[in-house]
Amino acid sequence: MEIGIIAPIKMLEECCITGIQYCLPKLIVESEEYRKFYKGRIDEGDKVYMDLRQIGWRRGPEEWPIVEKALATLRPTYVILPSFAFEKEKTVQIEEDYSKRLEGFKLIGTPEGTTLSEVNECMKALGLGRWALPSHLYSLIPDKQLNGYYYIDNHLYMGELKGWDGTLFTSLPVRLGLKGRILSDYRPSIPALTFYEEPQFPKIVDRNIREALEYYK
Repeated sequence: MEIGIIAPIKMLEECCITGIQYCLPKLIVESEEYRKFYKGRIDEGDKVYMDLRQIGWRRGPEEWPIVEKALATLRPTYVILPSFAFEKEKTVQIEEDYSKRLEGFKLIGTPEGTTLSEVNECMKALGLGRWALPSHLYSLIPDKQLNGYYYIDNHLYMGELKGWDGTLFTSLPVRLGLKGRILSDYRPSIPALTFYEEPQFPKIVDRNIREALEYYK
């Protein structure tokens, strides 16, 4: 499993230490520090994935004008198409719309649905060759179907993806560390990252990141 760490803006240099990077368009537009970091990662040869989602705990699409501005200043290696959490029809519509505007980019689709059948129908309708699975879908997908995807974050604990292959973008080691908690201390569940949080408990954050990388080695 390849790992990309998701971290607040002021902790990017310390946390995002692998060759796999994950960024969001609104932060690319709003923050010079954030934009400069990912431009530098591209120059260094890292794979940079831009997920066209809004910031927030529930997955939803970023507005096109923001996406357009972000892509005008940073050309990622891959673009992860937006989706509406659990909503198959709206997801197919928005991904088809955005795909038409993103000619020349390497695209990764994001299926949605409330059942495995709906998720499979969404994939079939979109017809893309690369897929990213948001964490709210993990429980819907049988283990035998969960290899070789891009996985967007850990919902609760690192073991959600144990034994699977692919690429994981995760904020969990950082989210826990910012509260002074280690990876095994994942209950109660930790809130979503705000990205503007101030660095706290840097030694615990670092320990969590290195433990997560070792866990999926």
